[in-house]
Amino acid sequence: MRVHLRRLPLLLTALLVLPVRGEPVRPASRADLEARLAQSLAATAAPGAQWGVKAVSLKTGRTLFETNAARLFVPASNTKLFTAALALDRLGPDRTLATTVWVPAASQGGTVAGDLLVRGGGDPTLTDRLKDRWENVMAPFVAAVSGAGIRRVEGDLVCDESLFRGAPYGSGWNWDDLGYYYGAAVSALSVNDNVLHLRVSPGKSVGAPASFRLEPLTNLLELAGAVRTGPTNAAADLQLERLPGENRLRVGGSVPLGKAVPAEDVPVPAPARYFGELFRLALQQAGITVTGAVRVVDWRERATKPWVSAEWRQVGQVPSPKLADVVTEMMKPSQNFYAHSLWLLAGVQAERQPVGSEVGRPLAGTSEESGLRAMRTFLANAGIPTHEAVFEEGSGLSRKNLVTPNAVVQLLTHMHRHPAAASYREALPVGGVDGTLKRRFTSAEMKGRVHAKTGTLRHVSALSGYVDAKGGETVAFSILVNAYVAAKEGANATREADRLVELLAGFTGRSDGE
Repeated sequence: MRVHLRRLPLLLTALLVLPVRGEPVRPASRADLEARLAQSLAATAAPGAQWGVKAVSLKTGRTLFETNAARLFVPASNTKLFTAALALDRLGPDRTLATTVWVPAASQGGTVAGDLLVRGGGDPTLTDRLKDRWENVMAPFVAAVSGAGIRRVEGDLVCDESLFRGAPYGSGWNWDDLGYYYGAAVSALSVNDNVLHLRVSPGKSVGAPASFRLEPLTNLLELAGAVRTGPTNAAADLQLERLPGENRLRVGGSVPLGKAVPAEDVPVPAPARYFGELFRLALQQAGITVTGAVRVVDWRERATKPWVSAEWRQVGQVPSPKLADVVTEMMKPSQNFYAHSLWLLAGVQAERQPVGSEVGRPLAGTSEESGLRAMRTFLANAGIPTHEAVFEEGSGLSRKNLVTPNAVVQLLTHMHRHPAAASYREALPVGGVDGTLKRRFTSAEMKGRVHAKTGTLRHVSALSGYVDAKGGETVAFSILVNAYVAAKEGANATREADRLVELLAGFTGRSDGE
């Protein structure tokens, strides 16, 4: 690698000879570490990119390196670091979320003379992702109904999603994300990550139309468009588009001849109805009849017709895993739907139990806005200036979220000494082991030493978390990259960020030394 010293700080003139490619780099002093980090940044393959980096020893609190640490960056899914911290702080790691089943209070016997009601508690985990069996998800709900002796419902199946007020999408989400799994709608009553499976089968010859269908239900989305069959050696290339307010999914692109194509997850526009349709089908398979329709009650309807618990009798409930496990399920794969659900749940909690400056203030217009209020309280308690962490939603899908490396490292430092510190760290992807870092930091030198959250949008990359340095200190770090457009083919921000983390991991010196 050619190094242009005139572009680097003067301390680089003392830089050691670069190691052989693949050999671990182990800076022995802070000056050596700073020099090597600066050199790596100067050698970026994207000269127009903006880099923000900060690294701090958790042992001494001393800064090991920083550049543009006070500048605001789009954090992408590094937003989830803040959402996870807020949820653990406001709700607690042991909190569970209940989805409950109700019948009219006066109903008796095997026939319900009225509606069967399901109330959503904001649980995003009602899914059987491993076995992909929706029947398993519905089994405890069916058991609650059958266990109450009910065999017939002479009314509607009512799905109450009113816990969350506001739009089913986060502020700032782009319309062209809505056709893909990562843009799934959010509801207080959800199932199967609020997605259907789109299965595409190639035609019998190159150029022939491919067929496609939805599973497990076909009546929630209308399919349109055309997919062609491409050459056998071509990669599958599907384009999905759903306009806001529509239930029509347009499918385009191509799939290779003679090859099985993995199912594509596509979001449903009405999650609570999706839950209701699956529940009714499961009840039918169990011999329980619902004579009416699936009907959804949202926050607008509840505003005019409030819930009166005395009018109903609970026949069952299905609890979520502990919140710490929900946070892990969100962080490891970087699940946007889980993340924004947790943001809204924190907002609901702030409305029910306001703290500090929240007390006595008028109710926010939406659960998302209440979540923002709760976040501002949390940031103040964590010592993070609100002008250094600006959010609209909880997943990071919005490009209107902005944070500084300073804010991210302060968050990591705060959560390191938080009562929920263990839950927070364990929720992070681990380098070479799991989540979005499973295929990064896989060498024997690095595996298991990085606990960090990734973040990716077009021209945006982020990696922030903790790394155990060779010298025995744990380092909190944040690497935020915006406007990354590579000038060299094959280069990418991920590999460049990983090199920075490897340098931090190789640090054998002491943060309080020279």
